[in-house]
Amino acid sequence: MGSNQAPRKLGKGLAGLLNAPAVEVFHVEQSEPGGAQKPPERSESSISLELIDRNPEQPRTEFDVELINQLAASIQRSGVLQPIVVRPSPVAPGRFQIVAGERRYRAAKIAGLVSIPATVRILTDSETAEIALTENLQREDLNPMDRAWGLRKFAERFNLSHGEVADRVGFERPTVANLIRLTELEASVGDYLASGALSAGHGKALLGAPSGSGRETLAKQAVLEGWSVRQTEAAAKRLAQAAGGNTGSEVGGEGMGYASNAARDAVMVDLQRRLGQFLGTKVEIRPYGSAGRGAVVIDYYGLDHFDGLMRKIGFDH
Repeated sequence: MGSNQAPRKLGKGLAGLLNAPAVEVFHVEQSEPGGAQKPPERSESSISLELIDRNPEQPRTEFDVELINQLAASIQRSGVLQPIVVRPSPVAPGRFQIVAGERRYRAAKIAGLVSIPATVRILTDSETAEIALTENLQREDLNPMDRAWGLRKFAERFNLSHGEVADRVGFERPTVANLIRLTELEASVGDYLASGALSAGHGKALLGAPSGSGRETLAKQAVLEGWSVRQTEAAAKRLAQAAGGNTGSEVGGEGMGYASNAARDAVMVDLQRRLGQFLGTKVEIRPYGSAGRGAVVIDYYGLDHFDGLMRKIGFDH
């Protein structure tokens, strides 16, 4: 007998959001104010491409031109096989905003179409952002930095913890936390991840090095010499040690009551994990010196997120 626990699915709420009540578009070429008709429960329409705007919540910053051109050629041969999803524009009456399907929209323009099959849904800003993010997370060609910034902006805008974001998009909470941490990297280092010169694993390893020019130099060296993730981790640790940073067993643990550095580190890792799960964000415990001194660093990703953390801690500021 297998486990009764259902497997975790990516974007478990996505299907429900995309199946929200649809509205029919009447006279999409000309919309007269005051002439609204009661929309049916569900319909699809062909909407002029000139009336459709991009989604500002689109997490993808770059689109593969070659793949878009291939899709355009397919559309010229067979048409648009799957309607895009749009919603009425929240800022421009009579216009529409893409919710899902921007690649089809771009390819349709290249293919010379003047209109595109579309399903219009009534969705909130939060639902729109969630669909755009989840749809892109399902695609393997989304680079690590677009994933990271997409998750971070989603968390910040809607004041969500890492755990809440994970539930929305179908990721595990540690995966969300690790991806969002990549946004702490310098822009030049992030560019290496975005271009594919370095992997997300390399980025996570580089976070172990002190921030600044030293980390940027380390990343460049990793690219030029083709370092593995393990080689990058080792180099980042050496750089942190040289700078007097706190990595691994090099952190002083005198006076903390542990029989060995390894035992102390295991306890610290567990405490960080549990505290991070409770707060829904990244937490780092940094012991240093002697007599059990240290610091607890709690990450926040916006003022609203900070306020939420203060409430969880029980501090009313």
